[in-house]
Amino acid sequence: MLGPIKNYPSLEIGDAMDSMVLWYGMCLIFLLLLIWWLIRKFRSELVPVFNDDDGTVQITPQALRELVRKSCTSIAGVHSPATSIKKQGSKLRLKVQIRVEQNSKVKDTRLLLKQQLESVMVDNLNFSNFGGIDLVIRGFQEEKKDKQSD
Repeated sequence: MLGPIKNYPSLEIGDAMDSMVLWYGMCLIFLLLLIWWLIRKFRSELVPVFNDDDGTVQITPQALRELVRKSCTSIAGVHSPATSIKKQGSKLRLKVQIRVEQNSKVKDTRLLLKQQLESVMVDNLNFSNFGGIDLVIRGFQEEKKDKQSD
């Protein structure tokens, strides 16, 4: 059973490339790297909100994304928000990706979204390390037309 593995170092390059041991090894390394990447991607690291004498307040990234999503639903013309959280030094920045309606004014939408999220983050949650919002428009949504019955 271990014969092919024991003989592998003595093989010539062409024979080694044709050997199934090499391909199995490469597949195993790829699989391990994929598992490592998935574990890092879905790891739930808590985001610090503020510290005081009574202790620390933290929020999960999922709760923060849900907060941004709910804030975006109250703004007309904003659809499908997706949020990523970036740490720049001690500051926390949100990258919000949205779809907007074709006839919406992007500058006004950005201002409304920024005001609403900053109000929630700083005034309501008392984020001491909030660094701002980066807005990315990832597409345009067609306006929904009301269906009228004939």
